[in-house]
Amino acid sequence: MIQNLERIAKTLIFSSVILIIVSILFTPFEVNGRSMQPTLHDGDKVLVLKLNYLKIPFTDRKLIIKMPKRNSIIAFTKPNQDTQLVKRVIALPTEEVDIRNRIVYINNEWQERGFGVTNPNSDFPIIIEENCTFVLGDNRNLSTDSREFGCVPVENINGQIALRIWPINKLTLFR
Repeated sequence: MIQNLERIAKTLIFSSVILIIVSILFTPFEVNGRSMQPTLHDGDKVLVLKLNYLKIPFTDRKLIIKMPKRNSIIAFTKPNQDTQLVKRVIALPTEEVDIRNRIVYINNEWQERGFGVTNPNSDFPIIIEENCTFVLGDNRNLSTDSREFGCVPVENINGQIALRIWPINKLTLFR
C-alpha cells in the first residue's frame, strides 16, 4: 500500500514538473482567420515556443535571446493594440523591403512566396529598423500585416510557432 502511494506521489510530482516546464516554454494559440493559408487554417491550434522571448517577471520587459529567422512563423501582439496575430517573418533588421508590380523584393532579390501580393498603401521601398521584423501572411491578398501596420518590434513577439496540435490529422512540426 505504501509503495503504491509512493509511486503515485512520484508520478504526480514528475507530471507536475513536466507540466510546469512545458507551460514555461510553450503557450497554446488558436489561429484566427485565413491569412496564413495554406500553411495554417482558421481554427488550427498551435504551440508557440516562448524560449527566445522570455517575459521578465514583475516587469513589462522581455528578454530577447535570439532574433527570429527569415521565413519562421511567429505569434506576436499587433503594434499599438492587444490583438494577437500569426504571420511569417519576411525581412529582418537593416534589410530593404520593396513591393512593386505585385512582387516582394528583399534587398532587391525577388521573393518567390511574395508573388501576387497586393500592392501596399504606404511608400516602398523601406529599410527595416533595428529590433524590428517585417511580416506577411502566406495568403497575402487576405492578410493584415506589415504592409498595413509597419514592422513588428521584437519585444512584441510572443514566440515562434513550433507545432500544430489541432486538427490532430494535420499534426505538424514547424522547427
